[in-house]
Amino acid sequence: MDYFIPIILFIGGLIGGLYAANIGGMGLLSLPLLLLVDMPTLQALATHKFAAVILELASTIKFYKEKKLHWRLGIFLGLIAAIGAVIGTNIVININQNFLNIIVGVLLVVAAVVILKEEDIGIKEKHIESVNWKNHIPMAVTIFALGIYGGFLGIGFGTFIMLALVFLGFTFIKGAAVARLVGLFMATTSTIIFAANGLINYQYGISLGLGFAIGGWFGISIAIKRGNQYVKKLLIIIVVLTVIKLITDFF
Repeated sequence: MDYFIPIILFIGGLIGGLYAANIGGMGLLSLPLLLLVDMPTLQALATHKFAAVILELASTIKFYKEKKLHWRLGIFLGLIAAIGAVIGTNIVININQNFLNIIVGVLLVVAAVVILKEEDIGIKEKHIESVNWKNHIPMAVTIFALGIYGGFLGIGFGTFIMLALVFLGFTFIKGAAVARLVGLFMATTSTIIFAANGLINYQYGISLGLGFAIGGWFGISIAIKRGNQYVKKLLIIIVVLTVIKLITDFF
């Protein structure tokens, strides 16, 4: 069975990358998969961050090739998110494991409810005019707070970043492009801290990350125009199974 786990994670990464490269939310798929193979919660979070680095790097390169990436703003916000990630990652490393399981379970349930309730999430693109530079301060504060959250747990971090950028004036695609660069800074920062504490399963992380990268590369090209309802249903099933597993483990 152990030999099949990397294959399962790679396939899961392919599926996750197809939508995550555009709308974020890779943790909704990768974290449940890692937990379902009996990986401890903290190690699953660390391995997920490592895999996220691979996805964010590949997606950033793809968006750059498509001339959709705002480099200067992305680097600026990425550095701010990285500072927040240091705080968040140190919080998660020192938190009680059972308490962490509860938090992860609650966030997964909330995320599943939102996905079921909001039919347009991940289905319809939102096109908003280019960024208003007067929004730099609120944008920086928002990204810093999300950086802390991203380093702490990070479920839906990329989605939150993209939505924040959209609300602050970006189009959907350009917001997604900047979100990937910001995510690269945040995920790299968290990964360094997790690696220093010996929490990453590199075999699983590489398998998942390669799947993410390939899926994300194609996902950006097709812009999530097909199959999103199927992906959402798949995510709900995995989330429900994971929450059940976390509850049984807790008791």
